[in-house]
Amino acid sequence: FAVPKTRDMLQSLFNPLTPKTSFDMATLAMLSTHMIVAFVFPLATKRWILMAAFAFWRLCYNGGLGWILNWQSNRHGLVALFKRNGWLDPSRGGKVYVWLKTELEAKMGPDYSFESVPIEFNVWLLYRQLVDLILLNDFAAYFFLCSCYLGSANDSEAWHTHLRIAGGVILLAFNLWVKVDAHRVVKDYAWYWGDFFFLVEQSLTFDGVFEMAPHPMYSIGYAGYYGGSMITGSYTIFYASLAAHMLQFLFLSFVENPHIEKTYERPPLAVQVIQKSRNRRLSSAASDHEESINGTVEVSPTAASGSVTTCETRSSIRERPASLWHPDLIVFKNFDLFRASDILIVLLLLYSVGIPLGFMWATGNKRF
Repeated sequence: FAVPKTRDMLQSLFNPLTPKTSFDMATLAMLSTHMIVAFVFPLATKRWILMAAFAFWRLCYNGGLGWILNWQSNRHGLVALFKRNGWLDPSRGGKVYVWLKTELEAKMGPDYSFESVPIEFNVWLLYRQLVDLILLNDFAAYFFLCSCYLGSANDSEAWHTHLRIAGGVILLAFNLWVKVDAHRVVKDYAWYWGDFFFLVEQSLTFDGVFEMAPHPMYSIGYAGYYGGSMITGSYTIFYASLAAHMLQFLFLSFVENPHIEKTYERPPLAVQVIQKSRNRRLSSAASDHEESINGTVEVSPTAASGSVTTCETRSSIRERPASLWHPDLIVFKNFDLFRASDILIVLLLLYSVGIPLGFMWATGNKRF
């Protein structure tokens, strides 16, 4: 089927000229609660409330949305739920059907027909509303939480403050560019995990930010967390940001990657590509050598095969880079005690977490 064009989420939510649906009103109401907490409550109280709100929305994202996507990927559970209850069936849905149809038609353009598209597409549109609700409130909770910690750093020199804030602003600007460029490449379909619901024929050119890092939306796409930590100068914000980023990598590892490997053809590993190339080169060299001495010396096929295999094994062991046979480190998964980069990560964590906590314990400073 021809996939209808979807509207921009920010435009539909914050443009006063755009008609608002019940989903939009619920999202705006939840966003307003964070603003009220940030401006009404005392400093110590709103810090705790906004920290709890940020933890709640982050768990809703990585835990709640992750569970729904995993359920949909393995059992088509969400679509089956709508089919079983008939919520999108005009003969069984009743008032729920009428309400959902009105909501979705208000969010879409003239090329959209509620009855003509598959049920998978309509369920995906409804899932998008839940994603918008969670992601926007997750951002709002983090933003207002950071605002509560502005000026909490005790820099010894003024230029320290200026340098720290400048570095944080650069990271925020970089984060914004990564998100915008990634959305330019993958569009709304992949941005909202459309391939968990239906597959489309499209040709994507993974350029720009996708040439910088693997999974840029989840890796360098969260540089803004550390930018916020630098601007506030608060270890509390840094620890919260670090925990949230780790949860995002767990979401990638246990939800997205298994679905990608199951849905699409898994690309060969770098070590497999190198091994095949080396095998062809060694086979070609052995053939040329055999042809050159064919008239004078008779070579046993078994011996020739054994020599090539031995040479290939030794060269592959000697020449293969260590990074190719060790899986990448994801949080602490695939940790290798004998890999220098993994040891460096542990040392950095000890420096950034252990030393400040030890200093706070030694000085008796237990203030949140």
